Amino acid sequence: MSFTASLISSLTSPSLVSLNHLPPSFFLQTKLVKPTSLTHSQLPGLSASYGPAAKAATANDVVPETAPRAASEVVSSFYAAINVHDLSSVTDLIAQDCVYEDLVFSSPFVGRKAILDFFGKFIESTSTDLQFVIDDISTEDSSAVGVSWHLEWKGKNFPFSKGCSFYRLEVIDGKRQIIYGRDCVEPAIKPGETVLAAIKGVTWLLQKFPQLADQF
Repeated sequence: MSFTASLISSLTSPSLVSLNHLPPSFFLQTKLVKPTSLTHSQLPGLSASYGPAAKAATANDVVPETAPRAASEVVSSFYAAINVHDLSSVTDLIAQDCVYEDLVFSSPFVGRKAILDFFGKFIESTSTDLQFVIDDISTEDSSAVGVSWHLEWKGKNFPFSKGCSFYRLEVIDGKRQIIYGRDCVEPAIKPGETVLAAIKGVTWLLQKFPQLADQF
């Protein structure tokens, strides 16, 4: 006989108390619970994202766009494309309204089409044996890049070909593009101190005739 049966038997003996005199709360009521299956969404504290449906949701999540390329990388790619005569690659690097100044020319090239036409003529007049070699390039700024460079012919320095360039860039439609460029090229004729004499003469003229400044 188990301990429970022995306890009930002793409690119901005539020497103690009759079952009829026991309060209803004394008796424990037993209720059978029918087992059921729970889904992930019905379990408290668990997110439905752990179920198979979550995998589909994760797969359909929108992947954020990658950040625009660094300004120095865009400029480096510009020189690399010119070196291999790949104008199609240059197109996306130049903004539609870009302004490009080569100080050898009297006026700037305005707009992507005019700039591409210029570099198309440059490519036609040279070969891939003539290469731009970057000596130094600034990398800290995301909107402005300075470059010093020179030209080489089959790995050898090309005469009178040192130069420096400045570029300004902006992010347009998710792409960082060149919106302004200026090239300063080493002159073939180097007047030396004669330039100082010329500057002195022009300064004297402007002091005597200030109205001449309006002609510049």
